Amino acid sequence: MSPKRATIAERREKLIQKAASQRALLAEDIAPLGKPLTVAYRGFQLVRYVRQHPILMLGVTTAISVIRPARVLKWLKTGFSALNLARSVSNILVKK
Repeated sequence: MSPKRATIAERREKLIQKAASQRALLAEDIAPLGKPLTVAYRGFQLVRYVRQHPILMLGVTTAISVIRPARVLKWLKTGFSALNLARSVSNILVKK
């Protein structure tokens, strides 16, 4: 191999190692942002879903205005608890 090619190959290896270390450092720096970014992403998904289904939002606002708000909050609390329970059970089943 010519000296010029050897020098280029050496430089290439150093650059590859440098890029790998930079990727590792970036991954460490970004790790704490993972959960907040996931929450933000889910919020954007919710907004997109509501924008695509305006009738659903109209129905929800109508139900809240017709039914007493205290009762709606009770139903939402019960539904949220049931959803969390279902997610927990499905996570347990999937892990096994």
